[in-house]
Amino acid sequence: MLVYEEDLSPMDVIAYRDDPVFSHKTITFATLAVDCVPGTLLTSAGAAYASGANVLIALDSHKAGSNIPVIVVDRGCVLKRNGLRAATPAALAAAITAIETSGLNRVSVSE
Repeated sequence: MLVYEEDLSPMDVIAYRDDPVFSHKTITFATLAVDCVPGTLLTSAGAAYASGANVLIALDSHKAGSNIPVIVVDRGCVLKRNGLRAATPAALAAAITAIETSGLNRVSVSE
């Protein structure tokens, strides 16, 4: 019998960070179009990430809405591949490519 469901945390997304100050930042989305949990892949407009060079990784949970501040990954992190949450497998593959190409963060090989 399941009594409760454990919430996700930033540690479900980040395997290693080289600096606890610059590893994350807060972005306020005028419109957050999707509910997010740690690991959700977002665009800079607050929509679900599908493709492109700019991908944001949420580190906290929020419901969709207006003027929502979301803590996101910034730099110097090794991200857990299994901690990234995308709308589709193609979006996940595109996000991993974009993260690795940017050079700010890395994605683990496996969990």
